[in-house]
Amino acid sequence: MPLMLITIKSSILSTFITKYVFMKIPKIVQASITDSERVKGVLKLGFASDALLRWVFPDASSFLKCFDKWMEEFSKIAFENNIVYSEENFFGSSLWHPPGVEFDNSALEPTFEYIPSDRIEVVVKFFEEFEKYHPEDAWYLSFIAVDPAQQRKGIGSFLLKEALQMIDKRGDRAYLEASNEQNKALYERHGFVEIGRVQFEDSPPAFPMIREPK
Repeated sequence: MPLMLITIKSSILSTFITKYVFMKIPKIVQASITDSERVKGVLKLGFASDALLRWVFPDASSFLKCFDKWMEEFSKIAFENNIVYSEENFFGSSLWHPPGVEFDNSALEPTFEYIPSDRIEVVVKFFEEFEKYHPEDAWYLSFIAVDPAQQRKGIGSFLLKEALQMIDKRGDRAYLEASNEQNKALYERHGFVEIGRVQFEDSPPAFPMIREPK
């Protein structure tokens, strides 16, 4: 066998071993209200470069201020129902809402003043369109993110698996909105199917997705 081919094969084998054999499998835990600041912190890091939310709040300081308010409201439902999943070191977290729970959008109204005035109508239209896809009988993944410094370690996948196992045992559906193509591909690998595409004017596209129980 030519020396170059042996070298290439050895390199491929070494990469495989490093990535899959010695890679630590993330441990997922259920977070409690005492962990709320760590959960919110990693979600803020993960969404700081999210195309959709940064389109809504393009000013950095406005985003940081408003995201705190969004986290306060969205995490409240998740913690009350004990469906917050986190990597054990809080390198990633996810917030779920159970079926039938109606989110009070008026709680977010104080943040609307930070949306650029020439964009507010389009933003409202955007999220109203989202609501048309949201099924009442499905578990809703409101937020999921991994610390950018800890990405590409499988944490996002394990966060999804943990929650989906619980949902499958109940025989229920799951719903989410993917804010970019990369995330959409991840969700598709976990059984989610795109059911629409939402985009208005200069907004980034987003994709409502549903998953039937397995």
